[in-house]
Amino acid sequence: MLAVKDFLNELSKPQLKELHTKAFGAQGLLNNAKILSETNSFFTDIERFEKFYTSLEPWKRLCIFLIYHSESRGLELNELRLAAPVNKRDEVELFLLDAAKNLYIFRNRTEKGSYVYLGFDDFLKTILLTPENSADEKMRFVGYEDMLVWHLCQMLAFARLGKLKMNGAGNIHRRSFQFCEEAFTYAKQVSPDAIREECNLILEFLSTHNWIEQRGMDLLVTEATFEFLKHNGFRLKTEILEWWIQRRFHGNEEFFKHVLFSIKRDFSVVNAQRILWTLDPSFRLPQETADIFWSTLPKPLAELWLLGMVEFSVNAGKIVAVRLSEWVKDWLSASASPMLGAQISTLPNFEMIISVKSAPRVLFMSACLAEVKNDEPYLRFAITRDSYLNGLKTGFSREITESFEGWINAPENVLGAMQEWAACYYDSSFSSVRLLKMNNAEVREALNQFPAFMEMVDESIPGYGFIIKPEFEPKIRELLKHYGLEPANPTNDAAVEPFRNTDWSKEFWLHWTAEGTPDAAFKPESDGNTVSAALGTTKYGGDYQKFAMADLFKVLRYARSTNGSLEAKISQKVADKNQKTAAPKLPAEIRFKVEELHFSKVPFIAKITLEPSGKSINLPLESIAQLRMARES
Repeated sequence: MLAVKDFLNELSKPQLKELHTKAFGAQGLLNNAKILSETNSFFTDIERFEKFYTSLEPWKRLCIFLIYHSESRGLELNELRLAAPVNKRDEVELFLLDAAKNLYIFRNRTEKGSYVYLGFDDFLKTILLTPENSADEKMRFVGYEDMLVWHLCQMLAFARLGKLKMNGAGNIHRRSFQFCEEAFTYAKQVSPDAIREECNLILEFLSTHNWIEQRGMDLLVTEATFEFLKHNGFRLKTEILEWWIQRRFHGNEEFFKHVLFSIKRDFSVVNAQRILWTLDPSFRLPQETADIFWSTLPKPLAELWLLGMVEFSVNAGKIVAVRLSEWVKDWLSASASPMLGAQISTLPNFEMIISVKSAPRVLFMSACLAEVKNDEPYLRFAITRDSYLNGLKTGFSREITESFEGWINAPENVLGAMQEWAACYYDSSFSSVRLLKMNNAEVREALNQFPAFMEMVDESIPGYGFIIKPEFEPKIRELLKHYGLEPANPTNDAAVEPFRNTDWSKEFWLHWTAEGTPDAAFKPESDGNTVSAALGTTKYGGDYQKFAMADLFKVLRYARSTNGSLEAKISQKVADKNQKTAAPKLPAEIRFKVEELHFSKVPFIAKITLEPSGKSINLPLESIAQLRMARES
C-alpha cells in the first residue's frame, strides 16, 4: 500500500501547493520542503481520519472499510456501487471523489482509463483494529482440514483407474464429474453446492501443475505426480496453499495474512464475508441482518473453508459464525507442525481404517487398490480381489505394491491373499507389444544383420519379423522410409497432450484489477453519464419494469445492438423440474451485457456477461422478474 508522503512526492508543485492551501489557507511564498512537510503532517493526522470515518453514514463507512480491506487489489467504482444501497448508487462516485480530494483514500488510473480506489498505509490500522471476540463454547464448528488433500488423491486415483475422461467439447465428461461429486460427500454438511466448488478447485490445481495429462479422451496421471507423492507428499497441503495464495492474492502473502488476522479478531461471518468480498465483488452485498448461506459467500471465503483454514458454524443451512482452524493458527505463528505417521488399521475382515491425515501416497494407493466405503476424516476401505487386481493393472510395479503391503501392516490372512492376487498378476500376465511384420525374406534377413536396427528391437521372430521397442518406433519408421520400406499402416496411438483448462477454469477465475499510477487530477470518472442519458431517453430507460415475453425480446435485442448494459431483478421461484435448462444461481439483482440470444425454441435463453466479474452464463428469460437499462456507462 502507498503512504501519504509517497503520494505527495509524486505530485507536481502546483498540485502540492493546492493541497497545502486547502489545509492551511493561502500563505504566500513558502519553501518547497516546508510545503511538503506541513502538507504531509496535516493529511496524516490519525485523529482527523478517525473523525471523518466515524462521522460517515453507514454505507459510506462500509465503502471505506472495503477499500482498506482490499489492500493492493483495490476496488473499482462499479464494484463499490454493489456495496451501496440501490437508492444511493448514484452518490457513490461523488463521495469517493470527495474522499480522494481530502486524501482519505487515493485512486490509481489503469491503462484502460478506469480508476481503482485504494487506502493509504497510514490509516490501515485505524480501520482494521477491532476488539478480539472469543468463540462461543456452545457453538459447534465444522472444519474441512485434510479432506481436500484426500479428495485430490481420490481424483488422481479415478484418473489412474480410467474413470476420468474428456468429452468432445474439450471438457470433463459429465459422468466423470459425477464420479467425483458422488464421492466428495463430506462437504454436504455445509452445502451440496460446496462439492462442485471443490471439484473446480482441484481440477484447476491439477491442470496448472500438469499432474494429469490427456491421451485421446482418457486422462492419465503423470509420472511426476507419483514421484511428488512418493518423495514430497508431506508438503502437499502446503503446495496447494502456496498455489492458492499465488492465484487469489497474486502471491502477496502479507495481504493474505492480513485477511486471516482480520477474521481472527472479529468472530462475525458478516465481516468475514465483506472482507473476502473485496476479492470477489461479483454480487451485491446483502444488508448486515441478511442470512448468509454458502451460495452468498465470496468464492475466496468458501475456498478458505475447503482448504481447512477456517471453520464454519452452521444452523439449518445458514452460516452463523466463522473462526480460524488450529492448523492456520500454527501456520500464522510459524510453528512447526508435528510429522504424523501413517494412521492405518487393517482388520482380518479385509477392511482398512485410514485417517485423512496419513501420507498422500498411502491415500492414493489405497484409493487405487481398494474400494472406498465412506467420506469422513477416518476412511473405511474394503480390499477385494477385483479392486486389488484393477489397481495392479494400472501399472504399479511389484516393488510399489510390496511397499503398500508394508504400510498397511495387514494381518496374516489379508497379507497372504494380497500376495496371492499379486502373484496372479505379476507371474503370468498379458502385455501389449509392437510387431513389425516383414513379408520379404531377403529384407528381413538384411535387417537382422543391421546392428543399428537390431539395437531398437527386443527380439527377432524367424519367418515373421521383429518385436520392436515402442520408444524407438518413430526412428524405425524413419529408417525404413530411408530405404523405401516404410509400412503403409500409420500408428493409431493418440499423442499425449497437457490437460487443458476449460469450463472449470472459467468457474475458478476471478477478476483482479490491473495496476495503475496514482492520480491527482480528481476529475469525475464519467462525464455526465452521457451514455446513460442517451439510453434513458428510450422507452426502455427509467425504472424497473415487468415485460411481457415479446417486449422482453425487444429490450434484449436493443441492448445487444447498442452494446448497452442492463440491470435485472432475478426471480427466486423454483425452476420447473421438467425444464431442461435450470436457471443459474444468481443474486437478487444483476448487471450484465447481452452476448447472444437464442429464441428459436423453448426455453428461451440469453447468453450474458455479468458485470463487473466478466463471467459468461446462459440465463433463461423466465428467471428475469424485472428489467431496465443501466443508468451509467
